[in-house]
Amino acid sequence: MTETELPASIQYLLIALQVIALVVFIYFVWPLVKSEDWKAKFIDNKTARSIIIVFILIFVFVWGLGAFFDAFFPVEELY
Repeated sequence: MTETELPASIQYLLIALQVIALVVFIYFVWPLVKSEDWKAKFIDNKTARSIIIVFILIFVFVWGLGAFFDAFFPVEELY
């Protein structure tokens, strides 16, 4: 069964559950996030800053490869 075969009320219920879970997660995590000194931990620390830059470059590279293959080698639908 795919999501298009579900009744609309169940789809809305699942979306509402996901939104409620996100709100509860943010409610519990926000005090921890707010109490940290992020600038000293990530921006002023040269090792952490370089790791963040490498992660961003890897993300851009993988996204670019995906976009390239989606553009030039699209998925063919078989009927």
